[in-house]
This record gives sequence, C-alpha cells and structure tokens, in this order.
Amino acid sequence: MTASTSVVFRRQQALLRTLYWVFKPFALFTRRIDWVVGPEDIALMATHIAEALPNSYTAIHARNPFYDVPYDAVIQTSSTALGGRLATWRRLYGGPILLAWLVNRARGFIYVGGGAFLEGHHDEREFEFAFIRSRGRRLVCYFTGNDIRSPRLSVERAEQSGRPNIGSILVTIDPVFATPEYDDARRTRAQVAERHSEAIFNARNDQLSYLEGRTYPFLYFYPDEQFVGPTAKFEAPERIVVVHAPSNPLLKGTDVVREVMARITQSHPQVEYRELIGVPHEQVLAALDEAHIALNEFYASVPGVFGVEAMARRCVLVTSARVADEPDLGEDAEGAWAVADVDTLHDVITDVLAHPERMSRLADRGWDWSMRHASASASRRALERALSSEPGSER
Repeated sequence: MTASTSVVFRRQQALLRTLYWVFKPFALFTRRIDWVVGPEDIALMATHIAEALPNSYTAIHARNPFYDVPYDAVIQTSSTALGGRLATWRRLYGGPILLAWLVNRARGFIYVGGGAFLEGHHDEREFEFAFIRSRGRRLVCYFTGNDIRSPRLSVERAEQSGRPNIGSILVTIDPVFATPEYDDARRTRAQVAERHSEAIFNARNDQLSYLEGRTYPFLYFYPDEQFVGPTAKFEAPERIVVVHAPSNPLLKGTDVVREVMARITQSHPQVEYRELIGVPHEQVLAALDEAHIALNEFYASVPGVFGVEAMARRCVLVTSARVADEPDLGEDAEGAWAVADVDTLHDVITDVLAHPERMSRLADRGWDWSMRHASASASRRALERALSSEPGSER
C-alpha cells in the first residue's frame, strides 16, 4: 500500500464511520431494502441476482460498456460528464458515502466479485465486512472467477490432472499471477469472506480457492424469457453456423479455436465460423439464434455464461466442462453438451458434424439442463433456500 492510497483508505474509513451516524435519522423515513447487490456487475450477475430477490437494490461502481441495464446507484461516471476533479472525488469517496447510506437502509448485502465500496484490496475487505456485520446486517459473498481463484492451487491441479485450467493459463499470460503476493491476497480474501459472510457461492473446482468451509454452487440466473422454444434450424440446414464469442480470448482457448476452425471450414465447406469479440450483447444473442454449434471455453470445469446463453438459444454447446471435475453440475449434465479440451477440440467438432441427426437432440438436452439448473427461476429457488438457512448452519 503506497502512502497516498493509505491516506485515501483512512479517509474512506473515517467518512464511512461519520456518515453512518449522520444518515441514520434520515434513513428512518426511507424505504427499507432487503438486499443490496454489487458493487460489480460481472456478466450481469448482480443484475440477475437483484431481479431474483424482491426489494433488492443494485449499487455498482461503474457501468459495463457492453450491457445497457439500469442500476439503482452508480458510483463512478465519466470525467466528461462531471468534470475531471469532481469525477475523481466521486470515484474515491462516492463508495463510502453510498455505503454509509445503504447500511442504514438495508438488511443485507450480496457482494458479487472481489470489489468493495472502499479501497477493499488493501485489507481484502476486512474493515468493510466487519463494519457491515457490526451493524447487524447480513452478508453474502458471490465469487465469479479470478476474484477468488488461486493460481498456485490451479497449477497443482493442472499437474495432477494433466490438463491446463484457467488458473494455470493465467500464470503463463502474466507473471504477476505467479507471485506469492497475488496468491497470498487470494488466501486472505477467502479467510475474510469466511470470517464474516453467512453464505458463500463459488464453483468449487473451477474457481479453486483457499475457502475451507461449505460453499453453495455457482448459480447463473439466466432469464427464463431468454429460453427460446423449439427451433427448425436443425432441419436440413444448407450451412452449419459455428459461433465463438470469447470475453477473454487468452483464457477461453481462442487461439486453438481459430486453428481448429480454419481446418474444419476448409474440409467442410458448408460450415461457417463466426467469431464475436467486443460487440454488444444483443449482437451475440442474435448470432446464437442463427447458430447450430457454440464454442464456449476450453480450460474451464463449468460452462461459462456464454455457454448457458448458447444452450438457452438451443445451440449444441462444445466446452471443456465435465461433471467429473465439478460434481455440483449434477449427474444430468452428462450428455448435455459435447466435452472437448484444446487437444480434442478438432475431433469433437468433427464428430458432431458427422452426425447431424444428433445435433437437435443434443441441443435439446442442453436446453433442458440449463433450464433446470441455470435459469433465473431455478437459481432463485436455490438462492432462497441458501439465504433462508440459519446463518452458519450449513458451513
């Protein structure tokens, strides 16, 4: 922690403590909130969780440029909108001001990702979480990936399994992920989360971490209305559309996907490969409506959000997720998608193309699994069960 950031952090702490008492009498006359969800909206997870829980409030640090969704509060705004100095002050001190107000109004907080309202990376949110809990508020952590994943543990797992994973790939991309300091921060984050939260959601093996207690399975909250009905696109198509839309090409295996699809489109002229990077979300969904096969990610143990979107759009999903690696997926995940790693991707796609009569059935099985396990209605039921449990009783 540098001297300047340490000063900012101390000011944020003082501001939070002071404004909590300043706002307290005013909050008595405002609507109570059951859950504050934020401060990051990774892959729209905060948005979907808030939609699943009545009387929720979304409080976000900054908007994602790829999603046009409304929030109840956004801390950061562009410097052009407010002026550079005011925007800087809002970024530094808007978080503790908003948190002071919300702690007075809310019954609980669901933290999505590794972010904080204060400069939480200095103590991995210890002060912030302790402050919330000391005021009798509920606290839940919802981890989404690298916010909790340990690269060191991931590398060990890759060596044992003989297959690379997201964590082991990370250390080859940027040496910072291989440093003891980075891994120690993830260890501390896990300890802080377990010390203060009543429930933790995490993909146990895909997001291999230092969490030691009970965790609840990762829930996707994909909107039910986005699940399409039966489709005729598999009925004797003149061309087979294959879509890949990586949020991070290095971590999704996109280099291998490109090499494999170059070979396949050459040997299968009826196959059209579409790669979408950095495009609006609506454009991705439109592509999936036309696609027959969706290539998700190939170092992961669970389907990504794009994979769920593809299954909801009745595409044949090809991904590295497998029940043997992540039992929380459920036994009915077997056969819901085609399993492929980077070194088997060509053979798996070729096999799918060789049996067009199976594609529609495979797409339907993926649709069924995602509706039962990844839809907003199914996720809402699972979340409500977890939140209705006696705090700490299942951990």
